[in-house]
Amino acid sequence: MELKKNFRFGVTVYNPNRETVTLTRTNYGHSDSKKDGGWDAIPKISWERFFASSSKQFTVPAGKAVWICEEEIPAVCIFSGNLRFTTSAPVTVSIFAFTSKWDIPNATKIYPYRFKDDAGNNMGKQYSGYGNGYFLTASEVTIKLSDILKHDGIYFATNNQQNRMFTVNQGTVPDEIIPIRIAGTNYEANVRNDKDGYFQNIANWSTQYFIPIKLINDIGGTHKVVCSIVSTSNPKKFPIVNCGGTISGKPLAAKGEPHIFKTVSVTDTTTFHYQFIFGTNSSGDVQHMFKLV
Repeated sequence: MELKKNFRFGVTVYNPNRETVTLTRTNYGHSDSKKDGGWDAIPKISWERFFASSSKQFTVPAGKAVWICEEEIPAVCIFSGNLRFTTSAPVTVSIFAFTSKWDIPNATKIYPYRFKDDAGNNMGKQYSGYGNGYFLTASEVTIKLSDILKHDGIYFATNNQQNRMFTVNQGTVPDEIIPIRIAGTNYEANVRNDKDGYFQNIANWSTQYFIPIKLINDIGGTHKVVCSIVSTSNPKKFPIVNCGGTISGKPLAAKGEPHIFKTVSVTDTTTFHYQFIFGTNSSGDVQHMFKLV
């Protein structure tokens, strides 16, 4: 979003229940291009702040709304943020970009979804909605050093709309991409019903992948394995990795360009895990590549 004057961004939570609701904001991180060094810095910085943030609790009275975050945004900049919270009962969440709180009506409504605007142009890419979950836990990935040596690297893909029968969260799903239910409609944005381009899915932007890795040295000696995220096409990608509490990220602009997030020495069997996040404004899939030095 880009506006020509300074404004504010905030999130409110409304409690429609008869009893008080407790909300716990477990993580929150925000970044804008003017304060933080340009567009390419935003994905990494917002996630660094997300993981470094402290938990904060809010009490939402029955029939009332509470602001759980609010930021000042400079004019003519790009901003992005990540927010995670839990509630003791169902609530209504509203997101605002505003110059004055007094201009915000008491009643909110869902961002409208239309196939065409008044001029007949396709508007199918603009919608608000929600997915069923945000955290995907993979089964342990076992990699033998002999296979890395034989194939000059071993990889698997994520954010791939062609992945089929993917095992996540202890269950098997038709594909890994989380469907987005378009708010206020019966439509669903997923990879199986987008023949006309009306239901384009954001392909797991900001989804947190938890990936356990087991490296088995079956060729003897001690070897170093380089772990990286590799671009599979030229559209820019923003891989973010949290490996052992170290947050790293790099914009990948060309096919084959890697973001190296770990180099590990393997004498026998080595295990580790990492979180992978597809940063804002990315497109296409990526490869998680493991090579011998």
